[in-house]
Amino acid sequence: MQLYPVPATLTHASTPALLSALDGLLAAGDLTLDLQAVTTLDSSAVALLLEWQRRAQARQRQLSYQGCPAALGQLIRVYGVQDLLQIKV
Repeated sequence: MQLYPVPATLTHASTPALLSALDGLLAAGDLTLDLQAVTTLDSSAVALLLEWQRRAQARQRQLSYQGCPAALGQLIRVYGVQDLLQIKV
């Protein structure tokens, strides 16, 4: 399983590049996303995580997360999607 360090910024502006990066990584196999560096985010971060999950499932790949920062965990709980993402918050 590959490990991908997610950049510090998860915002609406960074979404297109991050979706492209993930597509390439998923082509190579299962993936763990390391979220510990994330410091700047907005509500689109949750949508991005959900889209990553959807794309992984469509390719029949395992996608897991590690190092979820508190601010992102709060957004995930507010939207009630921690079970969909299978992420510890």
